[in-house]
Amino acid sequence: MIIFLLLSLAFFVVYKARSIPRIHYNQTYTYNVHSVSPDPPSYIKIIDDTHYIAIPNLELKDDYNQGFSIILIQGRYRESHNIFVLGKNITKTNLWFNSYDDFKAGKYSKTSNTKRTITKVELPFEEGLLKKRKGTFYYKSWKINTYLRKKRPVLMKLKKSKINLPTTEAEFIQRYHKKQAHQQE
Repeated sequence: MIIFLLLSLAFFVVYKARSIPRIHYNQTYTYNVHSVSPDPPSYIKIIDDTHYIAIPNLELKDDYNQGFSIILIQGRYRESHNIFVLGKNITKTNLWFNSYDDFKAGKYSKTSNTKRTITKVELPFEEGLLKKRKGTFYYKSWKINTYLRKKRPVLMKLKKSKINLPTTEAEFIQRYHKKQAHQQE
């Protein structure tokens, strides 16, 4: 009985330590992507009381020296009663690298979208909610494609990330132009 109580207490302490009871400005968050999609992890940072940035599907590894891109999403959100509604006035900046060697050399091409309201969601954090449930925050999306192929909202528990996302487009471009790769978790 004592062992059961100690194990229960240890589980509760670990659960509370990993939960996100409050969203903090300039803290990067992610979720356990493997339970939802085979895509690489996505990251979000709430910058201030109306703006957020996100880098969806970030994976920086040499995959047979194929081309790849890194996308920065800048958007506005609305917050009310611990619910953050994402997806207002989105701007996407896409850095395209022809190969991993080009990435290491800082050689890229850039495309940017102007601000718009989302009509078709293609990437995590383009829309959805950051919502508190049972004392911790979750990312909830109705439109993310998942390999589960179910027609229901996707709910993913947020966790803190060690990655420090840039806060502006200029910082985003500079970071990758200087060949400074993120560290994967």
